[in-house]
Amino acid sequence: MRAKTINESESRLPNYDVMYELAPSEIKGYIDSCDETPQGTDWHPEGNVGIHNRIVYDRARATGDINMAFAALFHDLGKAKTTAKNKRGGWSAIGHERVSSNLVNRHASWIEEMGGDPEEVHEIVFMHMRIKQYPEMKPGKQEIMRENPFFEKLNQFTEFDNMKTLTQDEINRYK
Repeated sequence: MRAKTINESESRLPNYDVMYELAPSEIKGYIDSCDETPQGTDWHPEGNVGIHNRIVYDRARATGDINMAFAALFHDLGKAKTTAKNKRGGWSAIGHERVSSNLVNRHASWIEEMGGDPEEVHEIVFMHMRIKQYPEMKPGKQEIMRENPFFEKLNQFTEFDNMKTLTQDEINRYK
């Protein structure tokens, strides 16, 4: 059966559960694993990676931008493979953005079939941790970041990914 595509004229993108049903089996497996993947509570009071991904997806989906929605869907899937205890006894997922962006590359045809741009999605997913360091970068590195064709989208995405702005409604919705 051929996957349904997202009609650009639709005012709303599929919710997380519908996107899950439309996803390739490998992506479904990663999503399922994220429900069991812990995160440090210092940056992630919402709980596991699965809850985090749902929140970020809903925030991105509200823009109506399919590429932002796909970036949200993929951005932390790599945590399912990279999360480990760190020296402080918490959780770290070093390199998860590489694993996540590789998944974007492997599923580029699905992203295209659904109306997305795999190149844009890949760049947002790959750079979503780097953009958080922008304020502390030296001016030369900041200039390089500003030259990224997706710089504004990266800035927007980092707001969706920021759990310091988590509302009680968002926490209650996913618990």
